[in-house]
Amino acid sequence: MRAMILPALCRLDENPNPLHLADLSDPVPGPGEILVRVSACGVCHTELDEIEGRTP
Repeated sequence: MRAMILPALCRLDENPNPLHLADLSDPVPGPGEILVRVSACGVCHTELDEIEGRTP
């Protein structure tokens, strides 16, 4: 599975490319869990505030 990883919160003016592409093992659901295939996702503004360091 390919994923974009945010290893640490930072300001974009200090690190303009905070996300890193990684190949991860496919997750395996445990008892009482299900595995959901995500075909698309979005980022809300709160996550952008966190990534850019405006939200503690």
